[in-house]
Amino acid sequence: MMTAAILALFSGALAWPVPRLLAAAHWPSRCPRSAIVLWQAVGLAGGVSALIAVIAFTFAPLSANVAVSLRDHADHLAAGEPLAGLGWINLIGLAVASMLTARLFGVLALSTSRTARQRRRHRHLVDLAGRDHDNHGERARRRGQLRVLDHPVAVAYCLPGVRHTRVVVSKGLLAALAPDELEAVLVHEEAHARGRHDLVIQPFVAWQETFPFLPPAREATAAVSLLVEMLADDAAARCTSGQTLARALARLGVARSPVPAGAVAITGVPHHRVSARGRTLWPPRASHSSDMTESKGMSRVSASPAEPSRSPIHAPLIARISRLLDPSPRTPLWAHAAVYLTAAAVSAFPVVVLLVT
Repeated sequence: MMTAAILALFSGALAWPVPRLLAAAHWPSRCPRSAIVLWQAVGLAGGVSALIAVIAFTFAPLSANVAVSLRDHADHLAAGEPLAGLGWINLIGLAVASMLTARLFGVLALSTSRTARQRRRHRHLVDLAGRDHDNHGERARRRGQLRVLDHPVAVAYCLPGVRHTRVVVSKGLLAALAPDELEAVLVHEEAHARGRHDLVIQPFVAWQETFPFLPPAREATAAVSLLVEMLADDAAARCTSGQTLARALARLGVARSPVPAGAVAITGVPHHRVSARGRTLWPPRASHSSDMTESKGMSRVSASPAEPSRSPIHAPLIARISRLLDPSPRTPLWAHAAVYLTAAAVSAFPVVVLLVT
């Protein structure tokens, strides 16, 4: 029971107060890559700890040692007595945990499958409706990734994939941005595709869809999405400049154009489903919207700089532009090392508890 209690408390901490504190912190914007690793460690360790805690609680009547209790239960199964030595409260705990685990992995599988299907469908649409561009984005064009859509709304996004990545821009974007700004946008989208940032966000989206009533789940998705955008911003700033990308973000932020479901957009605008009727790929009303909505289930935030916020995730586009225009001093290596060590310690904690208790 001691193992179950310790791991239950640990998983509870990683499910509520730790995500809330981490989402409200400002330091992750200075080292987004290491912060993402810490977020992943928190999510993984929380799930593993909860699962082991339930197993330890369920089979505690058989033995205080989890490994021994599992072995004894296997022997009972082989003997045709699966419930031997277990009380009704243990079985209820196992049933509840099994349902939650099945829901989490089921939502993850369904969400991943749905997103892949949406991307595949939209990839076919942009291949049919789009065209290559001869003057900009030479790297993407040479790889056959860049598609230009004949639409007046300025929009840019990528459709990640293992072999069939597409970077999509509109004629409105080409008209709105200077050549260096366009190059910064294209490098940003290429960074999303190359780093498969969609896979980084997907588990947090599944967590949010599984427990939509938990604020930490929404905040975790928003925070990781923002960090992923900052990673791509850094890649674009290295190839062009922070000021150039900031200007492009400001121009695109005025339009606030939605992008298709499953896409990864430079503005972090909601991934709405695209209409396949005619040539209208985005709802015209979206460009005049007064709010910027995050991905499904996330809170709506004002784009006004004057709005107070507790953390950068409440004004993501403004936070990114401010970060590019006024970059923080280079983060020392020891700070990165400290975050990675913390992530390693969080990930190893469930194993240590099993070995010690």
